[in-house]
Amino acid sequence: MPSPTLADVAREAGVSKGTASKALNGVTGVSAGTRERVAAAAAALGWTPSYAARALSRASTGVFGLALARSSETVGTESFFMAMVAGLEEELALTDRALLIQLVPDVEAESELLARWAAERRVDGVVLLDARFEDPRAAVIEHTGLAAAAMASSPLSPMISRLAVDEDERMDLVLDRLMTAVDDLPAGAGRHLLYLGGLPQFQHVMARERRFRERCGAAGVGASVLHSDYQQHDVSRWTREVLALHREAGSHGVRGVVVDNDLLAAQLLVELGRDGVRVPEDLAIVALEDSILCTVTSPAITALHRDTREAGRLLARLLVRHIEEGTLTEDIGPGGMVVRGSG
Repeated sequence: MPSPTLADVAREAGVSKGTASKALNGVTGVSAGTRERVAAAAAALGWTPSYAARALSRASTGVFGLALARSSETVGTESFFMAMVAGLEEELALTDRALLIQLVPDVEAESELLARWAAERRVDGVVLLDARFEDPRAAVIEHTGLAAAAMASSPLSPMISRLAVDEDERMDLVLDRLMTAVDDLPAGAGRHLLYLGGLPQFQHVMARERRFRERCGAAGVGASVLHSDYQQHDVSRWTREVLALHREAGSHGVRGVVVDNDLLAAQLLVELGRDGVRVPEDLAIVALEDSILCTVTSPAITALHRDTREAGRLLARLLVRHIEEGTLTEDIGPGGMVVRGSG
């Protein structure tokens, strides 16, 4: 018995062959009901895509690339990356695409890898994370014409689709929480906040830092910034700096910390507890990323929650649309504050 064809699926679902193809390949312009009906028809008939035919008709590899210029320690411990990859994989699996992931030592090596992928036609497109100002990867995309989508607060290139993140809005939500705590302090108590951020070359870190300083300045609140490389060996150093800023006399002492991610926040909370600092009585902590890690500390960590797995799905969908329609921009919401015991 011959294998079912796309025409058979279309006939079973009561749609045209073109509509069936769009529905099965995740292309926009097909209603959710139609997409479900076509998927059900394909499942009922036992239809599977022909990779050889698709490669010939679309000059497609069926693979998207993700290069990460981060250490294996960082990628292995940060929940952000695990959730992002899960979302990317989940969305791509719907259209029988795969994700090729490779760790590289720095952004220069990542740029070289992207150029090689493009030259060898290894991937149909790439996802870019950790956007930078004057990002060297943008020049590679422009030179090679490789399809690309990035999660970024500012555009990287007219040729790169963007899942836009409003870091001002995210920082505002966190500071609204901490500013209230500072305003409730007795007269003469510390009116000073700290932002413990990631590496300053990252676009999102600098956008957060700028907004942090703006808001603190407008409110008459002192502002300090420290940077971390997110790795365990850095914990003792920046904990000592946080303690020093916290213990400064009078109104200069830091009373609240905005922390770049869940891992940094948990590490800070544990280290401060060892030094006798009470959270939140002495020092409030709020994280800009949330995960289950924030719920198992004592106290649990107040955090800005966003669905990172959904962000991965949106990025994958955006990259597919980029290939079908050209450069696009979509916005992703800031998330919501989850108030717990730390601040």
